[in-house]
Amino acid sequence: MSKEIIIKTKRTTNYAYLNSKRDATPTLFLHGFTGSHSSWEKVIEKIEVAAIALDLPGHGKSTFNNLDVNYSIDCWCEDLNEILNSLEVDKVNLCGYSMGGRLAIAFAVKYPKRVNKLILESTSCGIEGAEDKEERFKEDLKLCSLIEADLLKFVKKWEDSTLFINQRRRSLEGFLNQKKKRLSHNPIQLSKALRSFSQGQMDFYLHNISKFEFPIVIINGAEDKKYVQIGGQISALASSAKHYIIPNSGHNVHLENPALFIDCLNL
Repeated sequence: MSKEIIIKTKRTTNYAYLNSKRDATPTLFLHGFTGSHSSWEKVIEKIEVAAIALDLPGHGKSTFNNLDVNYSIDCWCEDLNEILNSLEVDKVNLCGYSMGGRLAIAFAVKYPKRVNKLILESTSCGIEGAEDKEERFKEDLKLCSLIEADLLKFVKKWEDSTLFINQRRRSLEGFLNQKKKRLSHNPIQLSKALRSFSQGQMDFYLHNISKFEFPIVIINGAEDKKYVQIGGQISALASSAKHYIIPNSGHNVHLENPALFIDCLNL
């Protein structure tokens, strides 16, 4: 049994998909940039626990209420806290992929008592140097302009990234479904999401990891060398962390090797 609900905060309108499987701490899934709640569909249907999947603001059916008002990662953390209150959920296993993983870390820093377990797939902790952050934000602003001018051209550029080089070959159906989702977004909303959640706009969270008291699961594709290294750095700082490196996988493990990804969740 599942249901779909809309939760409105002062700053965002949020779509949530919920199932009602085994009564336990729910797992909350956060997709990556250009994804949606349905990015997790194949994972959620195979796990035996309660799950919540959101469309992040600017994606799918979740929107920024006012495009002219500044919105930050800290704002999103406050909104997620409000969403959990609305759902009457005290704690979650928080699972984030890529951008969703960065948001998960930020939320765990701000609201650690709401996190039962943190699951990070292909996730960074932000950018440390001020100049590097500024440069990243400039590059993301260029992508924002492209998104608004020609979404199809942006999606092609995004999918040509080396991060996703083997996805089409490993899961053509998943790749094409993902492309369809990307092209369905509202370009203005998606552009604001990138501007708001850019690594150039977020704090550097690596050194917060050692303060987390809950278990951490880190999942990386073996071919995603940069993020394997970052996953190792995170793991080294947390005594409770488990780091899984999945063969025959790149950046998006849950699309390229879903069975092994699910095994790593330990739910």
